[in-house]
Amino acid sequence: MTVVSEDRPEVDAGARNDAGDRDDAGDSALRTELIDSIRAHRTEFENAGERSEQIRALPREAAQTLRRMGLFWLKTPGELGGTPLTPLEFCDVMEELGYADSSTAWLAMVGNGGTGTAGGWLPDAGVRRVFVPGGPRPLVVGVPRAAGRGRPVAGGYVVSGRWGFASGIAHADWLIAGFQVPGADGRAMVSVVPARDIQVLDNWRVAGLQGTGSPDFLMDEVFVPAELTFDRAGGAARGGALFRQEEHVFLSNEVPALCVGMARRAVDEMTETAGRTARFPGGPAVSERAVFHKELGQAATKVKAARLVHRDAVLAAWEEALAGGGASEGVHAAVTAASIFAVETCAEVISDLFRYGGGRVLALSGLMQRQLRNALGARQHIGVSEQFYEVAGRLRVQGRFPRPKAVSGR
Repeated sequence: MTVVSEDRPEVDAGARNDAGDRDDAGDSALRTELIDSIRAHRTEFENAGERSEQIRALPREAAQTLRRMGLFWLKTPGELGGTPLTPLEFCDVMEELGYADSSTAWLAMVGNGGTGTAGGWLPDAGVRRVFVPGGPRPLVVGVPRAAGRGRPVAGGYVVSGRWGFASGIAHADWLIAGFQVPGADGRAMVSVVPARDIQVLDNWRVAGLQGTGSPDFLMDEVFVPAELTFDRAGGAARGGALFRQEEHVFLSNEVPALCVGMARRAVDEMTETAGRTARFPGGPAVSERAVFHKELGQAATKVKAARLVHRDAVLAAWEEALAGGGASEGVHAAVTAASIFAVETCAEVISDLFRYGGGRVLALSGLMQRQLRNALGARQHIGVSEQFYEVAGRLRVQGRFPRPKAVSGR
């Protein structure tokens, strides 16, 4: 199941291998090159997204293209061969991928989050095993949630359990698997294990995000050396300001930006097809109806609002990281609330526009039905659970939620 990594990405930023150690992670030229490359490969990604619905995972060829483009290592420390972008630059790349194809973007999303987490938090000895000096860059995906149990033994842990929603597992070299250590402290730990050590269950049959290949996997009494584990609550071992962010904030520029890209694509798709769609034979085209004009104008405004609200919160958290700390409680809550708002708003936009497509948008080969199902699936992601709204509201009542700046400038 392991895919052999390419040694040379299409977008070569090897000269920036120290960027992850500095507080100026990011490269606007690299961001531009990546976006141009994504647009050049858009047809390939669109075709891969359609095929992924049938095979329930992204096709291997599309995953290999993402590897060659270097799109899995935008959150990996530079010292490990990554080309880390700033959070907002990463939003730009994820948004462009989401516009091209949501299944392709989902694999890039989990690949960056998983590989970046392993690269930032593993101890030095473990990093040398995963990121082999001089070797191809690895792809790490998995589930950091402590769904397994780890029994301490000499030199490490024996881990067993079952983990769900392991997106992109068919293309991974290493798997992240969170586990809990029994005892009074009940520590939540994270292990990074070779893909060969896990068993994949063929149970990914779903209505939304079908093409993301997100089945469960099992581990049964697998020995994991201590060097391939880390405390989930501990700070990163390397990587500069990007990795000083709390885990949820570190990952918060993924699903929302992807959904903004999907919603932008839905607006463009319905704008383009409205001229040849009529709800009744002989009736006016949808593009001639005032109600659609209103819906389209409102949809575009909502997407822009969702994008700006999310990016404003991400930027505030990044400014805190650059100042030398992780996200404060209030800024963390603002990021999570903005993430929910962005994903929910984009899903609503796609759902509202879907009504104007008529019966033809129900076809499984059509883009809009896939956009709708995947947007609704993205709303179920644990990172955008509505309970984070509750946290934001509680902090506001307690006077601990950040006040907006008089002039944002964002």
